[in-house]
Amino acid sequence: MQHDRTRAAVSRQLKGMGASLYEVGIRHAERGMLNREWSEADIMKSLDWLKRENFKGCDIYVRPARSAPSRLILVDDLSMGTLARLQAGPYSAAVTVQTSPGNYQAWIKLDDDMPADVRREVARHLAREYGGDPNSADSAHYGRLAGFTNRKPEHIDAAGRSPFVLLDSYNGRPASGAAELVQIARGVIEREREQARSMAAHVQREARNMPQAATRTPQTAQELAEWYRSLWHSLKTQFGGDFDASRADWMAAVAMFRKGYAFQDVADAIAQHSPGIDGRKGAAVADYVTRTAGKAEIWHELKAQGADYADVADALLSLAQDRAQNRP
Repeated sequence: MQHDRTRAAVSRQLKGMGASLYEVGIRHAERGMLNREWSEADIMKSLDWLKRENFKGCDIYVRPARSAPSRLILVDDLSMGTLARLQAGPYSAAVTVQTSPGNYQAWIKLDDDMPADVRREVARHLAREYGGDPNSADSAHYGRLAGFTNRKPEHIDAAGRSPFVLLDSYNGRPASGAAELVQIARGVIEREREQARSMAAHVQREARNMPQAATRTPQTAQELAEWYRSLWHSLKTQFGGDFDASRADWMAAVAMFRKGYAFQDVADAIAQHSPGIDGRKGAAVADYVTRTAGKAEIWHELKAQGADYADVADALLSLAQDRAQNRP
């Protein structure tokens, strides 16, 4: 029987990750991501189908299932040198994958399952420490599944071939510095929670001066503009070096939804009245506005249903993006 390299690579990667349940993502260039929640056995049974989808141009991804506890952290976009530095230190990875020539992903394993907010902060810390992609630093980011080709157009060679995603290592062991990572993350989380509580109380007080959404006149629009800029600057004055412009926009957006403003009103307010937004976001202003308003809208709805922010934070962006595709 001919050796199946894809089957061997997938089996070894999953053993190294050691999750109880996985999500497999099949991303089509036009149709987006199709998600499947599978056990290791389910994935192995589905390899022929995944190969066909990959052959047709889909990229194949994997992550620990969001519905199950996890101890895995992904660090994305590492160079060979940076990966070597990671592997030589206290945070060495349980699994490393070469996603394209010279580019790597590392799955770091903690000692125990951790809640999403802890894993998110560990991912951010490791991305900062080792120069990983900060946009991939969350508690539930997809990594590449080894044994399939990377179908991104920029990786196609002169002969029209896509590179295979290669399993680089898979020891499956927790990092020796895992406990330190968790301690660092919990310290950051507590400081951020305290700051967020202070900022939320400030915004709640200032929201009393926001014009009501029901009374919409040219004067109301002017009052809303003045309120937005005043809130933003008062946050900047009160929190000084801890001020985060994006968080100020986010909190203003959440406050507007609580007052009954519609999505487009909130998006317009951010785009038109967030001080210095063009300089801060450049060509990405429209995307930033859509993401900020969309996430605030979803969070406003989930909070009304009793959700805890730590449990849904990493899902807000994907939920907002899905809703954005269906807006008229």
